[in-house]
Amino acid sequence: MKEEVLAELGLSPNESKVYLSLLETGSTTITKIAEVSGIHRVNVYDSVGRLKDKGLLGEITREGKRYYQAAPPEALKNILREKEIRLNQIMPQLELAGKISNNHQQVEVYEGTDFLRNFFLRCLELKADILSMNIPKFALPQVGKDFQEEFHKRRAKQKQWMYHIYNREATERIKFLNTLPFTKARHLKENVEHTVATTICGNEVAIKLLYENGQKPMIIYIKNDQIAKAYQAQFWLLWEQAKEPGQ
Repeated sequence: MKEEVLAELGLSPNESKVYLSLLETGSTTITKIAEVSGIHRVNVYDSVGRLKDKGLLGEITREGKRYYQAAPPEALKNILREKEIRLNQIMPQLELAGKISNNHQQVEVYEGTDFLRNFFLRCLELKADILSMNIPKFALPQVGKDFQEEFHKRRAKQKQWMYHIYNREATERIKFLNTLPFTKARHLKENVEHTVATTICGNEVAIKLLYENGQKPMIIYIKNDQIAKAYQAQFWLLWEQAKEPGQ
């Protein structure tokens, strides 16, 4: 029963066993955790690392040895709170997708980087200007550096413009992009950390919830003339307010 509930919170079977073992034993070593949980030491190390990332485990050093202790069970509620915060971030886009879907428009929701790559390839087919806004600094790894380089080469070859509005801290990326042909990049005036980026090309829009910790991105894809025009108008308003590095 306990392990089933922990699994619903996103803990793997090994993570659940390690956490429950630590609750039972209190502060102890990797060796003791492996003994109590019945998990191989190597797998215990992996589970301990992931539990630390989740805020469910603490580490201290005594007399040259590392000891681990489970966070109070109340900390498990933080996982639910974090999921709720992430859900609230994309709720407006999800509600919009639902409304559009009810009107028989093309709306689809995807998870993972494959669709991101496919969407950019689709933009190459459309040959329309590509507008991307509210891009976080860590966006590049989401689709891969090699893919991005090939994409920009193909885009430049067909003289297709792309405009970027990054978060303010992405100065180096903006400077690099401004060296590419048929490319312009600016940053937001205020230091706002957006994690929901939007890309518009023709009558197609991709709203992307991105994560810095390697979690799979979530993408809402919309194909609708009216909505694309609305996002284009929003982009150009932001573009007028955005700055180039050094400004």
